[in-house]
Amino acid sequence: MTYVAEFTIPPESFPFGETLVAMPGVEIEVDQIVPTDESALPFFWVRGCDPEAFLAAAESEPDVEDTRALETVGETALFRAKWKPSTGVIEGLRELDATIVESVGTAESWRFEVRTADRTAFTRFRDVFEAEGIEIGLTRIYDLEDVVGGEQDALTDDQRETLMAAYQAGYYETPRETTQAELGEHFGITSRAVSDRLRRGTRNLIGDALLSREND
Repeated sequence: MTYVAEFTIPPESFPFGETLVAMPGVEIEVDQIVPTDESALPFFWVRGCDPEAFLAAAESEPDVEDTRALETVGETALFRAKWKPSTGVIEGLRELDATIVESVGTAESWRFEVRTADRTAFTRFRDVFEAEGIEIGLTRIYDLEDVVGGEQDALTDDQRETLMAAYQAGYYETPRETTQAELGEHFGITSRAVSDRLRRGTRNLIGDALLSREND
């Protein structure tokens, strides 16, 4: 059985948090985390700023070194860096039977989706963070089989509300009749938060509808 947990932690509690707070329009999406004996070597995408400006701001990060831009397309760039958060976190990433499916950082929070073999594995994962004084805000935890089988709603309340509002406002029409910024004003959140809700909600709907149909 596979469980999925979605949670947030304060931005300053993870590498590049200080940079995210100082550059509120920036979003970091981690592509891969590879724990090693000394550090985590992640590949990550940075969106919403000039890559050189990000590099300059990131120089003061205490737990990061050797940050390099590998590929740049406009204001989106693929980076690689050595992250050196607390030893406890690195040990937890290496030893726990948990897979980080998604991690996205903004000035508001770092958001994670973690897949584990059982609920106990997630509890251990959470304990690793909390042992380092990092408070976790659990959004939801669910059995992946229940979602695929249609026994549990694939959407969170926020995702459902945002998808419905976007549909009713003509976001999916051609040409679009509203923007993510306008939807953000409606909900009192940033356009990037709207983008995140739409992307995750759409992904969950596709997984729920198409995977369940294939299984049938």
